[in-house]
Amino acid sequence: MWLERVSGGGVDLIDLADAKTHLRVLGDDFDAEIQQAISSASAHLDVDEDGFGGLGFPLVAQQWDLKLCRFGAALRLPFGRVTALHEIRYFQPDGIEQLADAGTYRIVREGRVFLVGCAPGSSWPTTQARKDAVTVRFTSGWATAADVPQDIKQCARLLVGHFFRNKEATAGRDVPQQMQLGIDALTRRYRGFAI
Repeated sequence: MWLERVSGGGVDLIDLADAKTHLRVLGDDFDAEIQQAISSASAHLDVDEDGFGGLGFPLVAQQWDLKLCRFGAALRLPFGRVTALHEIRYFQPDGIEQLADAGTYRIVREGRVFLVGCAPGSSWPTTQARKDAVTVRFTSGWATAADVPQDIKQCARLLVGHFFRNKEATAGRDVPQQMQLGIDALTRRYRGFAI
């Protein structure tokens, strides 16, 4: 099983005006550097193109392909906050790729866990023996950056301050332990349900 991001990602969680207010910067002299710090902070909190890192889940709507070697009783989607199940494709035993009939499966939510199972009276088709026999395309994350909760945005503000003041720091590294503890405290309720 693995993930491939199809679209999305790279969305700034806060805008320049918000960051400048947090930093107490009045002029425009540092706008480019602040914008870079915003992008670094947002990337630090979001998952990468393989679904790893950050807080452990997509922040702003991203479309993903979940690749599986076969169908199971229920297919567990790796992220919470799933907003759409677009399609399921599979390779038949003869190697021809097919689109599964949308009427033969359904998405079921159990708390923050999303499962894809067969609709009543349906069963999964037989697949070719290969690592990418099944592809489930779905969207996960808040609809827009404006919808991301304020406590996650506050983490972005803290990181913007750090990356702006420490120009040698790069996204994903060199975050002081006390700052990371603060980020963990602010995001614990989200991380506890990341799958």
